[in-house]
Amino acid sequence: RLPACAGVFVLLVLCCAASCKGLISPCPALPPHTATSIHDLRPNDIKVVLALGDSITAAFGLAGLQGGMNEYRGQSWAIGADNNATTLHNYFKQFNPAIQGGSLGYHFFEYCSGPLCPPYQYHPEQDHLNGAQSGATVTDLAMHELNYLIMELQASPKIDIKNDWKVMTILIGANDICASCDTTKINPDEFETNMRATLEKIRTNIPRTFVNLVEIFNISQVYTLSLTNKYCKDAHRVLAFECDCAFDGGAKGNQTRLVMDTVAQQYNARIRKIVSDYAAKNYTEFAVVDQPIFRDLKIESFPIDFLSTLDCFHPSKLAHGMMATGLWNSMLTPASQKQTSLPPSGESPICPTPTTKLYVN
Repeated sequence: RLPACAGVFVLLVLCCAASCKGLISPCPALPPHTATSIHDLRPNDIKVVLALGDSITAAFGLAGLQGGMNEYRGQSWAIGADNNATTLHNYFKQFNPAIQGGSLGYHFFEYCSGPLCPPYQYHPEQDHLNGAQSGATVTDLAMHELNYLIMELQASPKIDIKNDWKVMTILIGANDICASCDTTKINPDEFETNMRATLEKIRTNIPRTFVNLVEIFNISQVYTLSLTNKYCKDAHRVLAFECDCAFDGGAKGNQTRLVMDTVAQQYNARIRKIVSDYAAKNYTEFAVVDQPIFRDLKIESFPIDFLSTLDCFHPSKLAHGMMATGLWNSMLTPASQKQTSLPPSGESPICPTPTTKLYVN
């Protein structure tokens, strides 16, 4: 575990400031609403949640050392459905108790990266519509993760794939960025091509979908934060393979981390370009929305408890709750007013009114 009583004190304070802020149950129920266009969606219109991504959305390491090599998908920021977990799914559940798709519990990690994607790893009875897999890159979305989601949607007797309104959250790029200093890196053009292919496959196979396309954060900052804690510095020396470009010291490390930050900014610029192109199409049953909540995230300003005690790299339970609240609030905020970072002290969730929409722009 992380040493220092100060760290424990900070965690307790932040649990009150962030996790307790995540409680949304006091909000009044919303009156019935039937959206006929994605431009008029209300939180209680959403019947299904889905997610694509990597180990962050799979919630690998969320429980720290005591959780071992497990993914705590039931507490995943975007789609976890465990009781009392602060997640996007559970925010929506407050306004539609019958919502489908949330992932449950925990299990040993699933791995998929490029050609190394062993079959039969998914646990549909727990994963449900959380298609994220540890190790995934942008190239794994359309041809692997999305195929699983489409199959599960088609097989579910509780989901009307044609008529139910859905929210899909996509956060991808961490593993691509961690390889950005290598010759095998995915350049911005390839990132954009793969993302567009994924989104078009969603549009043609999963109608009535509001897509959260979440910008990636500067992962290199995890290294900077880890320097404040001996345990984390040691962990990164042992587990450097998790993100080769991030954990070298000295001039070489400074250079590779600069490359990582540049690539992250380039990926985010492509996300904004893609979102702009979809906005111009003005579909009535499909939207791709930029959620910039991590764009300017300053991880160095967060307590070390923001990171998992398993590897000081993946987000902790505390972080997942803060990320969920940030995304929920961003969805209920017009594009011009969206936040581009999370406050280290956490934030309270927006309580929707009968006129609150899920903003597409």
